[in-house]
Amino acid sequence: MKIESLEQQISKQQERLKQLKAQKQAAVARERSKQKELERKNDTRRKILIGSCMLKITEGDEQARAKLITQMDKYLTDERDRKLFNLPLQ
Repeated sequence: MKIESLEQQISKQQERLKQLKAQKQAAVARERSKQKELERKNDTRRKILIGSCMLKITEGDEQARAKLITQMDKYLTDERDRKLFNLPLQ
């Protein structure tokens, strides 16, 4: 075989290696993105379930409901969030 031919083959294989590495990197990035999305969805679901639980717990107990609203008043700073609970705007 000629040296030039071998050099061309090496060059082609190096280019192919670059392509494969790029594909691998893209696949890893997609997987990481999927995992983060799943974590966000799970976090949102946990928050919804905790909120639902707290509403159920305080449903018939005005004292517990008042404590919850007091805590929400301390915690919430965003105007639209405060409006949801009829809290005074800060």
